[in-house]
Amino acid sequence: MWNVIQAEWMKIRKSSIWFPVILAPVLAIAIGFMASHHRAGMQSLSEDPWNGYYFIVVMAYSLLMLPLMTGVLCSLMCRLEHLSGGWKQILAFPIPRTTIYAVKFLYVFAFVALAQILVLLGVVSTGVGVLHIMTPIPWNMLFRSILGGWIAIIPLIALQLWVSTWWKSFGAPFAVNVILTIPGVAVAHSSRFGPVYPWAQPMLAMMPGGHHFLDMTTKTTSTIIISGVVLILVGWLHFAKRDITS
Repeated sequence: MWNVIQAEWMKIRKSSIWFPVILAPVLAIAIGFMASHHRAGMQSLSEDPWNGYYFIVVMAYSLLMLPLMTGVLCSLMCRLEHLSGGWKQILAFPIPRTTIYAVKFLYVFAFVALAQILVLLGVVSTGVGVLHIMTPIPWNMLFRSILGGWIAIIPLIALQLWVSTWWKSFGAPFAVNVILTIPGVAVAHSSRFGPVYPWAQPMLAMMPGGHHFLDMTTKTTSTIIISGVVLILVGWLHFAKRDITS
């Protein structure tokens, strides 16, 4: 597996895959900063400045930026293989398909981890240095939210990677991702559909308390873990068994 990891790194280290990893956190932080200067934003910041500011950032990031970013990452991880018969070339080597699929998944998962860290650093630095929030930084809430969002994105990564290995087009998976991202905020309010909707799960995991969204209960957490495992297995089995013609 280490050789495959190195080979993938050689392909992506100078590619455009870094752009969405940096852009998504920057846009979310910028939206949170600008909204904090709006009257409604200042009202939400008045009682609990960190909670209010982070709520604005999370709404932009977990609802829109994070799902779209993972879709772009999955497509970029498979883009070279879709060009000029790349899949046939890479699968001609004596490398198990399971290893190839696992390495691509792990890279996307690692890039999301980097984006989560950038969100954390951006929230803290902007809150202290720009918004001048003087109350203590709620490290426990921030760490739990960042870690929860990282875990909750697993089902969506699994689903998007499966689609990206299947569809040659870069634009088609992205368009589907955008369409399914839009209902996320409405579905997240549903105790029945929110926990099982991959585009709503990151929001449920990252949302700070006191904003009337579903809590990350044991049932919700279990649903995320089970759906993640199921989607990983389905995508892996489809990739391992299907005929690669290009």
